[in-house]
Amino acid sequence: LSSLLSICFFLFLFFFFFVTCTMARGRNNNRTSHGGGGGAIHSADMAISKENEYKKGVKKLQTRTEMAAQMLTEGGDIESFLMEADPDNAESFLLAQRNRLKAIAEGNAKQWNEIENFVQAVKNVRSDVQSQNQSSAAAAGGDGEGEEDGAGADEAPDYERSIQEAMETVRESKESDPNYVSLDDHEMVISLRESLGEKVNKRSRNDDDDLEIVNNVGSDDIHALKCPITGMFFEDPVRNKVCGHTYDRKGLIQLFSMRKTKCPIPGCSNNTLSWDQVEVDDEMKLKVRRHKTREEAAKRKRDLDETMEEDEQGGGYTVLE
Repeated sequence: LSSLLSICFFLFLFFFFFVTCTMARGRNNNRTSHGGGGGAIHSADMAISKENEYKKGVKKLQTRTEMAAQMLTEGGDIESFLMEADPDNAESFLLAQRNRLKAIAEGNAKQWNEIENFVQAVKNVRSDVQSQNQSSAAAAGGDGEGEEDGAGADEAPDYERSIQEAMETVRESKESDPNYVSLDDHEMVISLRESLGEKVNKRSRNDDDDLEIVNNVGSDDIHALKCPITGMFFEDPVRNKVCGHTYDRKGLIQLFSMRKTKCPIPGCSNNTLSWDQVEVDDEMKLKVRRHKTREEAAKRKRDLDETMEEDEQGGGYTVLE
């Protein structure tokens, strides 16, 4: 499903860019003798400016995938329940669902890479079109021969093919880079496996040794997981679409009850804070849940280490008098 959505998504992008460029060329043919390159550049700028919009859907799907993974984490409540309720089938069921989530994460990573490849390809094609426009303009302003050449260029440029070829060039360039990150090492795939409770090893880009990823959370990171209004960990985080800051819903209720409409983040110029500006921040929810899961795992490990240490000190024997 993820792969199918990815293919359809990029076919749409190619179709959108090709059609808008062709339409722009048609509009400009009556005003210029240089093939409507200005319209193509405008269409390219539109496509490039929407990069974050393209990625937003992928990020949302990845966040929900990781939330589902945390429910199926190794040693979690669901695994324990299934192992007790249906020990014969639980293991195979959990394995299948975890592999399914990993496949979705790989699809997300691939789509993310393709978005970046697409945007870079459009930038490259835009640069080529701009250079051609400048050359045509210079020729037309010289002895008039360039204008005749431009007027004869009636065939519409094949921008779809140009972008496809540019994308292939971008892919080959990235894959030949020594620092190229494979799908297995993509941060989305790694993050998903961490959410499943797996011990993840990632190959260093500059070394052949495997380096274990250690999920240490510093004080700065913990501060980012707390509401700037209440000072407590986020429970129901909402993100401001205007300034990008995140608050807890309870904190906003508290702020509005005091008739304050300025974003509480120091230095923020947003003075018209309102409910219309905020949306649910699923990504922050996931970050808080990850942190709490790591804290609980660390506590269980400390308790287990203390128990084992006490057993070793006691020698494992009970002395009766």
